[in-house]
Amino acid sequence: MSVTKSLILILLLLPMLLFSCSTTPGGKSLENRVQSQRRVEGHKARLNLEQAYRAYSHGMFEKAMKFAEQARQRTPDDPQPYMLLARICLEDGRLEASDRLLGEVLKLNPNIPDAHYLRGVVYQRWSRDQQALDAYLSAWNTDPNSVYSVHYLLAAGETLVDMHQYDRARELLLPKLSFFENNAAMHHLLGTIHVLTNEHDVAIHHLQQAHMIGGSDEIIMADLARSQLVGGHFHDCLRTLEKIENTLKDESPSWLYELRARCFLEMGSPRDARSTYVQLLRIDPENITAWIDYGATAHEIGDLGRLDTCADRLIALAPGRMEGYLYKGFVAMEAGQTPAARSWFKRADQNAAGGQTMPLLALAQLEMVAGNRDAARSACIRALRERSDDSQTRAYIQSIATGSLDNLPD
Repeated sequence: MSVTKSLILILLLLPMLLFSCSTTPGGKSLENRVQSQRRVEGHKARLNLEQAYRAYSHGMFEKAMKFAEQARQRTPDDPQPYMLLARICLEDGRLEASDRLLGEVLKLNPNIPDAHYLRGVVYQRWSRDQQALDAYLSAWNTDPNSVYSVHYLLAAGETLVDMHQYDRARELLLPKLSFFENNAAMHHLLGTIHVLTNEHDVAIHHLQQAHMIGGSDEIIMADLARSQLVGGHFHDCLRTLEKIENTLKDESPSWLYELRARCFLEMGSPRDARSTYVQLLRIDPENITAWIDYGATAHEIGDLGRLDTCADRLIALAPGRMEGYLYKGFVAMEAGQTPAARSWFKRADQNAAGGQTMPLLALAQLEMVAGNRDAARSACIRALRERSDDSQTRAYIQSIATGSLDNLPD
């Protein structure tokens, strides 16, 4: 056979030989090897990701990032490693890195609601409320039927509340209420919105629903009690506070006693309020607001001993405020010690903040009782300049003009 014929025969047989080699048990095509390598890398990436999640759940963020980064390098088209890295950066306060990673996730797959949600969290921490709202709504719209969708919806509603857009928040939440009527957080947020818009009866309804669903959740019960107080449901408020106290047992917070005292005052029971303030100050003896309210209650019922105690405590705790000196003046005035009372009231006036006219009004009353009409008139004129729109101040001015004490507040 000639050389030329031999070459022709080899060329004709070459495709068959190559095909035979590629289908032999020991041979693999390039494509098969690539696919096999991808499967191996995918398996290693899944193991890396499992290790990363395990470390993340135990708070070992550096270790979790190491494994998640290995998974990302092995499968750069998989959004899961990016998501975990973004979560870790978010919890670690690295907002820019988290935002960048979430951007990568959304490039790979824009239909991951959690990526939109976490981006909303990042924007909210940057105080970019409108961008946060858009991100939360994107999370909701991406998968409104997800078991987690209510969290996206509530996040959007809470952002609208932060933006003081209460009507928009209602318009967003109310149409969805039938789907989430057994969700305590939904009713809690709606209750909060109606509290902020002074619709207290509706607020109470939603907060009661939240309480029925959520059980003994302290925050829900506290908001319910506050709403009942502001809405004038004082007996209901006291019952709610009693439930909270029974739930917390020996760990009742100071605000519980503050609300109870306010209830008693609104109900016209200052003596019960006084007893409540005593309980409050046993557990929170440096609560300046409580000492002020306790003193006002003692003054109302004529308990000069406790009023004097409140005055001493306030002067010690808050020497820059006017209340302690004012109470000292009341005690001295009731005891007939006019010079001492005058001195205390003037000192209270020196420490009064803008618009606080009570020291001047008290001084005017003292001077009227002492027969010093010019001094009383001078104090009232100063008070009127401070608060010309205040009805109590005008009542004092009228009393000075008529020379009568009948219209003076107690």
